[in-house]
Amino acid sequence: MLAEDAQDGVSSELSDQTGQIMITLTTLDKAFAVPEVPLYVPLSLKRYGLSEVVNHLLATERPIPFDFLINSEILRTSLQEYIIQKGLSSEQTLALEYTRSILPPTFLASYSHPDWVSSVDVIVAPSSNANATPILSGCYDGIVRTWNLSGSVVSEFGGHTGPVKSVRWLDENKVVSASMDRSIRIWKVPVDNQGDEDMANVLDNNGPQTVVSARTFTGHKSTVEDLAVNAATSRMLSAGADGAVGLWTTNYKEAPPATVAVSTRELSGKRRRKTVVPSRGPISMMDSHTGPVTGVIFDPKDGTVGYSVSLDHTIKTWDLVTGVLVDTRTTSFPLLSITALPELSLLCSGSSARHVTLHDPRAAADATTSRTLVGHTSFVVSLSRSPESEYMLSSASHDGTVRVWDVRAQKSMYVISRDSKTADKAKVFGVHWSETVGIVSGGEDKRLQINRGTGLEVINQ
Repeated sequence: MLAEDAQDGVSSELSDQTGQIMITLTTLDKAFAVPEVPLYVPLSLKRYGLSEVVNHLLATERPIPFDFLINSEILRTSLQEYIIQKGLSSEQTLALEYTRSILPPTFLASYSHPDWVSSVDVIVAPSSNANATPILSGCYDGIVRTWNLSGSVVSEFGGHTGPVKSVRWLDENKVVSASMDRSIRIWKVPVDNQGDEDMANVLDNNGPQTVVSARTFTGHKSTVEDLAVNAATSRMLSAGADGAVGLWTTNYKEAPPATVAVSTRELSGKRRRKTVVPSRGPISMMDSHTGPVTGVIFDPKDGTVGYSVSLDHTIKTWDLVTGVLVDTRTTSFPLLSITALPELSLLCSGSSARHVTLHDPRAAADATTSRTLVGHTSFVVSLSRSPESEYMLSSASHDGTVRVWDVRAQKSMYVISRDSKTADKAKVFGVHWSETVGIVSGGEDKRLQINRGTGLEVINQ
C-alpha cells in the first residue's frame, strides 16, 4: 500500500479532521505489521481510535484491541493530552509502537475452602483434561489441597499443626508447603490423580485422597512466611518471621540433620492427634535482616542468587553458594512481597505503603527506585509476573483486589475484585498468574478465585 492510499483510507474513516498530527506506526509483531508510512490523524484520538486506524489498515474481519507506546510509555490519554503533558508541538511526528492488548480478566470460577486461603500456585498441566490437577492452595485450616479444572479437590495434604502460609509445586509429582508451625514439608502427589478419567469416579464416590506422610524440614524459630523453589538446582528458599532466610535442598537424603523438633497432625477421619516426626535441617540459615522476612525469590536467570524482602524496609541479595550477603538496599517502607521481571532486570516489591516499587539490582544500592506503581489502598502482600508479557505483573492486596500492571503505564491496567457476595473487600493474600489457567488468587473470603481474559473485546478508553 502506498502512503497516499493509506492516508486516504484512514481519512475516509475519520470524520474529525480538525487538529491533526502526523504519526508513524510500527510493531514487533510481524502478523500485525502495517506500512511504516506517515499518517495524519486527529489529535483527539485515544487508544480506541488508534486501534480503529490499525484495524482499518489491516482490513481485519473482527476488531482487535491494541495498546500504543510512545518512547516506551503506554499511551493512556488522547494524543492532544500527551503532547501537552510532554511539552511537544503538533508539528512534530509521533512514532507510535503498537502491541496487541492483554484482554480484561473476567471472572471464571471460585473454589470454596473451610478457612482463609493464604497461598496459591499453578503448575503447567500436561494436558487440558478437566481432571488434570494444576492448581495448588494453602489454607489457614492447615491443609494443602490440589484442585482439578472442574473445581474438585483431588488431594488433601494434612500434617501441619498451624495455618499454611505458602505452597509451591516442586514438579508434577511433588508439592512443598510452609506453615506457622515453623516447618516446611514436601508431599508426594498420589500417582492416580494425574488427570486420568478414572479419577473423576474416585472424586464422585469417595472424595479427595488424604495424604499424611511428608518429608519434614525444620530450622526456623517462628512462622515460615514464604517459599521459593528452583528445580534446576534442587534448592528451596524460605522467609522466616524470625528474620532468617533459609536455604534447603529438595533431596531429603542429602539434607543435614535438624536441630529443631516439630510435631505433625495426623488425620484419621475427623480425629486428629499430634506426634513428633523426624526432620531434616537447612543447608544454611542466612541472618542479616533485623525484622521478619516476608518474601524470597531465586534470580530467574541464576539459581545461585537469591533475593529477600523484610519488614526492616530492605531488599537483600544473597550468594547462595557461599551464603554471603552481597547487597542491601533500603527503602522507605516495610516490604511484604517480591517478584522479578528478568527481561527488564527489575525487582518488584510490594509494601505496606500500598505501592509496588521497581528496583534495578545492578544499580548502586543507594540509587532511587526506577518507578513506583500506585493504585492499591492497602498492603501489597503478593506479586506474580505475567507469563505472557515481560512488562506485566499482578499484585494482591489487603484492599480486596488484584491489580494487573504494565510497568510502561502510570496506572494499573485492570482491577480484579472478589466475586464473593458475602465478603466486603475481603483481603487477598496470594496471587499466581498462569498462562494455562489464568490469574488465580486466594483470600479472606475463603475462596480461590480464577480470572481470565476471554474473547476479543474492544474496550473504550
